[in-house]
Amino acid sequence: MKTKIVIGLAALAGLTGTATIATAQDVIAEVRTWTGESWRLSQPSLEIFYTIMPKMPEEEAPPAAKEGAVAQAVQMTGPVSSLKTAFEKKPEPLQGHDRTDVVTLSRHGVETQIPLSNIRTLQFVRQPAQQGLLPPYVTHFRYSAVAELVDGSRVEGDYVNLGTAVLRGLTPMGRVDIPWTEVENVRFKETP
Repeated sequence: MKTKIVIGLAALAGLTGTATIATAQDVIAEVRTWTGESWRLSQPSLEIFYTIMPKMPEEEAPPAAKEGAVAQAVQMTGPVSSLKTAFEKKPEPLQGHDRTDVVTLSRHGVETQIPLSNIRTLQFVRQPAQQGLLPPYVTHFRYSAVAELVDGSRVEGDYVNLGTAVLRGLTPMGRVDIPWTEVENVRFKETP
C-alpha cells in the first residue's frame, strides 16, 4: 500500500519533467487548498518522503523480537563498563525522498495508474473517517479523487492515498511544499 501512495505522489512530481522534455514548455500548477489558499507553482513536482529502518542482526535483536520469546522484565546489574553494550548507539533510520510520475486511483478495488503528464486537473474529495479506536480530538479523512486528463477523459477513484507526499514548486517568494492532504484541487498548465 505504501508503494501505491508513493507512486501516486510521484505522479504529480513527474508532470513537470515529462511535460518539459516532451514539449519544451514550462508547466505550472495552480493549487487550491482546503483552507482556501491559492498557489501558483512553477516547476511542480510530487515528492514522496520515506523512512527505512535498518535491520538489526539476529544476535543483536532484543529477546522479545525473536520468534517464540516470552517478554520478561529487564534487570541491569554490574559495573557500568560491562553494561556499555546495552547503551551503544544503534543504527539510525535512513530518511529519503524521491519524485513520482504517476498517481494511482482506486475504484471498487481496481487500481488505475495515471502518468502525471496526462493529468490536466486533479480534484480531491475528503470525508471524515470513522473514529473507531482514535481519540475524539483526532480527525482522519478518507480521500477520493477525480482526474481530468489532457485528452478530455475522466478517471474517478473512490480511494486515493498519497502517503507522505508533498506537492513541491517554486513561487516568487521561494520553494513551497504543500502536503497532498491539504490540496483540494490542482490544475496543470503549460506556459508559452
